[in-house]
Amino acid sequence: MHNLQGVRRFFSKHRTGMMFLTPAVALNLVFFVYPLVRVFQMSFYNWSVLGSNRFLGLGNYERLVNDPLFWKSLSNTVIYTLIVTPGIFLLVLALALLLNHKSSLTNVFRTIYFVPVAISFVVASLVWLWIFNELYGILNYVLSSLGFISSRVSWLGSTWNARLSVSAMVIWKTAGFSMMILLAGLQGVPVECYEAANIDGANARQRLLYVTLPIIRPTFVMALMVSLIGSFLAFDHFHVMTQGGPANGTLTIVMYIFRTGFEYFNLGYGSAMSIVLLIILIVLSLIQTRSLQSDTVE
Repeated sequence: MHNLQGVRRFFSKHRTGMMFLTPAVALNLVFFVYPLVRVFQMSFYNWSVLGSNRFLGLGNYERLVNDPLFWKSLSNTVIYTLIVTPGIFLLVLALALLLNHKSSLTNVFRTIYFVPVAISFVVASLVWLWIFNELYGILNYVLSSLGFISSRVSWLGSTWNARLSVSAMVIWKTAGFSMMILLAGLQGVPVECYEAANIDGANARQRLLYVTLPIIRPTFVMALMVSLIGSFLAFDHFHVMTQGGPANGTLTIVMYIFRTGFEYFNLGYGSAMSIVLLIILIVLSLIQTRSLQSDTVE
């Protein structure tokens, strides 16, 4: 009874805040919590779109363990992540360091580098699909005109060519977002730290390694995890540029889930793969949280 009165006093005291919070909670319940519960439920069934549903228990998960295409799609996703994430952050760190000073052209270049972020992945993929086209793509034309290649290159015709080509597009498309995050972190580094390093005789490389990077580590980790999670959710650019080919060499886990659920209408098995992907993303989020907490403690 005492606890109930305490709850009532709390809601009475924070009535205005609760009124503003209620729509957000309702939207999350309807569009996130309820679908998540349903997906978890469906993962234990042979879920038919039109017919009856049959309970399988852990049958879908057992099938998943023994499904070579699931493991291939997961390995493709991991390989793509290992290609695109270092590529993004090597470029992003260099850009952020170059643009971390006041200049009349700094804001112009920041805007130029951020513009691709505003373009949807579908539009960007269509543009780069034309660039990489073997017959009339501008990339083959430029390289052949400069004498770098003697014959047309099929940029999307082999597994590794396709992986690297799509990764190049993603780096161009997303680097601006991570660059802005790192720029915010760099601008938060106290000037006194650099002044103290200069007094101690530190050169530019030492200032970067022992002053800048340790201070912006929380920002760097956050941007890194956002990039990692985005890489694991890769779908639209592969769907547009490669359709998962050649020979399923660029089939990502999200593409396989999409095909299973919405092309083969096996919603139960697709839901089981979605739950596994969710667990992977939760693990990545926990790693990020643990890293940020350790930085706070330090």
